[in-house]
Amino acid sequence: MQSAGCRLCRIALEARGESTDGLADETHGHINSAGCEGMATFVTAAPHSMWRHLYDSMHAAQKPKSKLKFVTLDKESNMSTLWRREEFLRICSKQELAEKAQDIEVTIPVKKSQETWYNLDPGSFFVNRSWGRRPDRVAINETLKIIYILKFKRPTDTDDGFLEVKDAETNE
Repeated sequence: MQSAGCRLCRIALEARGESTDGLADETHGHINSAGCEGMATFVTAAPHSMWRHLYDSMHAAQKPKSKLKFVTLDKESNMSTLWRREEFLRICSKQELAEKAQDIEVTIPVKKSQETWYNLDPGSFFVNRSWGRRPDRVAINETLKIIYILKFKRPTDTDDGFLEVKDAETNE
């Protein structure tokens, strides 16, 4: 029997007086994504709240003599723009990071939504993908020369085609 669409989306859209035509299928992937109208707020708010609490707790528990420095990032910082900052360059050069990032990136599968980009220039795809990643929570220990990237940001809904990309990724 075919579903009449996601019940949670239907309830949310009806509450706002919007059309319920063309509802997405009610699948586990859909309900757990920000694409589900009925769950979007919860799906995004819960992890944000958890990370904020964890980060604040780590910062608060820090001992006075700790060498760990929690870095406040600009909203649109990506790995490339971070390595323009002196505190990051003191840890390692951009070239050193690119080499290490390439080793890690090649182990991460290329998503269907990235295949065109990959096919244009497979040689630089992985380095460019790593430079485009946007850290959200970062701590630095300059004494030990360690950068802890605690969390990366996800693509935002301000990007063109965000929902189409997320739907495609959900179904991969």
